[in-house]
Amino acid sequence: MASSSSATAAPERPDITALKRELYSVCNDLAEENPRIVFHQTSLLSYKIIPNDDINVVHDGEGIGWKVRSEDEAKRYRSLNSDQVLVYGLIDEAAHEGIWTKTIKAKTKLHDTTMNQCIKYLHSKNMISEMKSVEHPTRKMWIKASLRPSDRATGGPWYTDGELDEEFISQIMKIIYGYVRKNSFYISKSAQRLPKKTIKKNMTPAEAKAARDKALGPNGVKTVEVDDDRSRRKRIYEATFPMPAGYEGYPSVDDITSYIEGTDFTSQTLTSTEIQQLLDIMCYDDQIERVIGSGDGIGYRALRKTLKDEDEIGSVLMEAPCGRCPVFDLCEEGGPVGPSNCEYLSEWLKL
Repeated sequence: MASSSSATAAPERPDITALKRELYSVCNDLAEENPRIVFHQTSLLSYKIIPNDDINVVHDGEGIGWKVRSEDEAKRYRSLNSDQVLVYGLIDEAAHEGIWTKTIKAKTKLHDTTMNQCIKYLHSKNMISEMKSVEHPTRKMWIKASLRPSDRATGGPWYTDGELDEEFISQIMKIIYGYVRKNSFYISKSAQRLPKKTIKKNMTPAEAKAARDKALGPNGVKTVEVDDDRSRRKRIYEATFPMPAGYEGYPSVDDITSYIEGTDFTSQTLTSTEIQQLLDIMCYDDQIERVIGSGDGIGYRALRKTLKDEDEIGSVLMEAPCGRCPVFDLCEEGGPVGPSNCEYLSEWLKL
């Protein structure tokens, strides 16, 4: 009784030596008829001597080569006619980048109707699918249905539905800057101590002028700190110091990537390459700078902004004595103090 394993035994491998002899015999016969004949790889395969159902002929920098196909992929090719093989082969070769319809037409030289019929058939069999490319948004692109478009084609995490997601990029950059800044400076504890308030709303004209003179001093020069929001920010700003020389705690791109991954801001996984893109932009915008020799290599530290930049104030009002006057809310014509009789404003307007 024959063994049951013999029924499922793998098919015998072809005899390579016999195949070589048979192929040489055919080529030799043809050469005798036409001494000028040149044999190309495609011609050799067309003689049906070498089993080639599982071989895919491709072109690379070194000429023509072969790439192994899976058994399932080989079955797909065998189910197609010659025109469909041409179209599907180009889409297959384009891989994750996809291919433009006009490129398919140019390379296959098929008529529009024939090419469209091939694409329609391949699409109906779920062998290919349409894709969008951020580099060429108006082009009709095709890709193998089993593949995911490359980041180059989709734009990666910075694009949503083919559109640049500027809000998402801005938020990630703010998180990055906050983390880098935290590791670039330290704040003295004395900055947290705030003085007691001495300015009252129900001042007489004499009291208001005295408070103004005390705060602004001669020619509008501020001599005494006033407890307002900008004053508190100013004290913190003046108490913020850069890290000492030799400090190696500046975060690297890997540190920043791990920090972003640990936040709950986004469910997307951002790679170090993608974070590096944002770091480069922030360096160009003078928000941060590279530090050579920090820790394991290159780190990043925040550049110190001016107090005006820190407050995000571009108004000339903060340059004028009015922006620093402790009785600004009481300033009006007919009030305890007013612009017409303010020597500090008059002096500033002469500058």
